[in-house]
Amino acid sequence: MVNKKTKKANLNLIRKQIDEVDNSILKLLSKRANLVVEAGKSKENIGDTSYYKPEREAKIINTLISKNKSKLNQNHIKNIYREIISACFSLEKKIQVFFLGPQGTYSELAAIDHFGRSAKRVSCSDIAQIFTKINEENSFGIVPVENSSEGSVNQTLDCLQSQNLFICGELELSIKHALLSKSDNLNIISTIYGHEQALSQCKLWLGKNLPNVRLISVESSGVAIENAKKSKTVAAIAHASNSKEFKLKILKRNIEDQKNNTTRFFVVGKIKAKKSGKDKTSILISLDNKPGALSKVLKVFESSKINLSHIQSRPNKSDKWQYSFFLDFEGHFEDVKVKNLMKKLSSVTQSLKFLGSYPKSF
Repeated sequence: MVNKKTKKANLNLIRKQIDEVDNSILKLLSKRANLVVEAGKSKENIGDTSYYKPEREAKIINTLISKNKSKLNQNHIKNIYREIISACFSLEKKIQVFFLGPQGTYSELAAIDHFGRSAKRVSCSDIAQIFTKINEENSFGIVPVENSSEGSVNQTLDCLQSQNLFICGELELSIKHALLSKSDNLNIISTIYGHEQALSQCKLWLGKNLPNVRLISVESSGVAIENAKKSKTVAAIAHASNSKEFKLKILKRNIEDQKNNTTRFFVVGKIKAKKSGKDKTSILISLDNKPGALSKVLKVFESSKINLSHIQSRPNKSDKWQYSFFLDFEGHFEDVKVKNLMKKLSSVTQSLKFLGSYPKSF
């Protein structure tokens, strides 16, 4: 039988090996950082002023995920390398990422998820402001485009329709709502603040567990948190990760009614992402107001053998009673199949606007 002293010696040996691995990782991280700085200088020499390369990052992470044979899962690899890439990237060029604020919103969590914590995050009061703030090729915005239970975010669609920016990335964020408060006693809560969609997504849980509590809709989960900080009888619906930063207690986790609740976000900017190998393309079309117009568009996709993954209509802002359609489909605008598709679509639509080709979310 192995005694306690031998067990402790084995543990110390394992810890020593972990320390040696950490030292090796640190040396390699330092080497990677130096190479990134050199790459930045090389880009300057050839006149390349665009530092964020979404297709390059997607290729790196997809390749590492495919090669991963460890006990770490896909999300572990993605999250670790997002932060490594973000930290090294900040040595080369500091970029701005605009998100729907204030601090503590799911949009900020999406910005961190996609760009890492080393990117400079800037809060905006609404989605339209995000679009107007992006004024150079090294500034980007994170905007929600649709939720799995609540549908499309119309303000984002309208901004894509009216502004001349490109979609250069996408991500899907699992939405896990928690009830946060200064108090640790659920029974004294009299008022709950939350974004309109958050309140809707937790409607059944709130009705069952807190039927007499006053529910107040606010612009974002960040605003809800600010209200919760003012009184022990007030709670906010927000992500549990905000509790530590804002010194709030978690009254209840996972209060959303649908456990697979997910929000899809777009990364928007002034650059066109190049091919990553796993891409999507988004376009905006308007049609003649006559029978069969949309059917012709769908037949073009069928004959081109290209998968149309999403279609959404919105009123056309420049033409009364006319509708525009947002379409997402597989492929990149540099693909021959996609180029041919766009030519065919031009002949059966009133207008066509290219919104961007970008790497698929992981």
